[in-house]
Amino acid sequence: MVDRASGKRRYIPNLTQQMATAEANYHRLQRLMGSFEEVESLRVTLQQVGSAPATELHLRFIERFNYTATLEVQLGGGEQWWQKPLHLRLYHDMRMAEVVKSADYRQYRGSYGYPNNQGLMADEKAQLNSYLALLLQQAMQHGAHLQRKPRQIIEALAAV
Repeated sequence: MVDRASGKRRYIPNLTQQMATAEANYHRLQRLMGSFEEVESLRVTLQQVGSAPATELHLRFIERFNYTATLEVQLGGGEQWWQKPLHLRLYHDMRMAEVVKSADYRQYRGSYGYPNNQGLMADEKAQLNSYLALLLQQAMQHGAHLQRKPRQIIEALAAV
């Protein structure tokens, strides 16, 4: 579709591709974490290259409901854009996971006009979901020292 005012093509989301990415991300998370009901958090140490220090990937459940859950994913602990936590929504009934917000932005829409005042790309949400896919794939292929924190321990500590 062409925008009449600017003469440029408008971004049209590829819903089929975005849904496939969300389904694949859910299955990657499932392979990394095991049972979502039994794990509260996961820490994966990614293999270091050369003399660079090892980087850790942290996954932690923020909230849980019957059909959805919110998971925080953070690579390392710095202030670079790729190290800021991403919040994912897991849809258990549809077996999908998508990025819904990040530390520096409230909530992502499906698409944005471009250019915009926020400095976001037209397909920002799709790019973040693709980044998540790459991050999870790297964790599965090159991750070591998985540290799972069982949910029962967390709930027992909260009861004390």
